[in-house]
Amino acid sequence: MIVEVNSQPLVSVPVITYNSAKFVLETLESIKAQTYQNIELIISDDCSTDNTVELCRKWVEENKYRFVQTLIITSEVNTGVSANLNRAEAACQGDWVKPIAGDDLLKDDCVENFVCYVKQHPDFIYVFGKIEAFSFANGKRVKDVGDIYDYSV
Repeated sequence: MIVEVNSQPLVSVPVITYNSAKFVLETLESIKAQTYQNIELIISDDCSTDNTVELCRKWVEENKYRFVQTLIITSEVNTGVSANLNRAEAACQGDWVKPIAGDDLLKDDCVENFVCYVKQHPDFIYVFGKIEAFSFANGKRVKDVGDIYDYSV
């Protein structure tokens, strides 16, 4: 287990990718921008045929200072979302895990809010938050109708 920084629990953020080149850098930047500091970044790619892995490697090399630890896992065959997530989560060393897909974004305070919440509710094993759906129109991000879903437990 990796040592906690400033008594903060380590949070692993596994990013699962497959042909995510179009969005993955924005996903990684949203993780880098977290107000919470004690983060381990795991990227697991499921045999992308685009340049997802190359983009991730370059980004991690330039930004690894931000994270307690970084790891990129690749697969030689496409195994599907579940197997890719299982590979990523098996590599996680954190006390908490916040998975994300390579085309999703985290709000800047997402991890901090989750950690504060679980500290207040130490008996909880799983915590889910709200999601805000969006799409792209004319190259700009726009919210979809019915954009907030609450999956809190």
